[in-house]
Amino acid sequence: MARDDADQVMPADAEARHELWDRLEALRTVMLTTHDAEGRMDSRPVTVLQIDDGRMWFFIPATGGIADDIKRDPEVHISVMDKDDDLYVSLRGEARAMRDPAKARELWSTMAGAWFPGGPDDPALGVLQIDVHHGDYWDVKASKLVQFYEMAKASLTKRTPENLGDHRRFAN
Repeated sequence: MARDDADQVMPADAEARHELWDRLEALRTVMLTTHDAEGRMDSRPVTVLQIDDGRMWFFIPATGGIADDIKRDPEVHISVMDKDDDLYVSLRGEARAMRDPAKARELWSTMAGAWFPGGPDDPALGVLQIDVHHGDYWDVKASKLVQFYEMAKASLTKRTPENLGDHRRFAN
């Protein structure tokens, strides 16, 4: 079960954040949460194209959906769960949806052509920039076998398992 001890949170220094950005860029897919016209949260998967020290870039449709949500409310949430690597991430930031053919050309890949056949100059192509200003992440360092052992031991001793991983936090 989840444990939320503020005493157990470690600050994420610049090196730890850089490692996190590299890992997220390699994962490629994250869940982006925006607020719809009624103010309800709406989440959908998006593909990370690039991360520059906390600034994340994505392609989106230039109109509708995500673009409209961000025009109404630029505050967004990004969540990631990489069960294979035991990495769990929660990020908050401010988003900006725009038409930027120059940035689109910089970020372009042949895979993007499947969604935007007109290429980086496609009028339907929008560029989404998110400046992350707060993050929490849990990085479980212990192997699956050690995790199982520590949880079984904790269950028998009625104590919370310790040293299974790190919870780090940063704010910009």
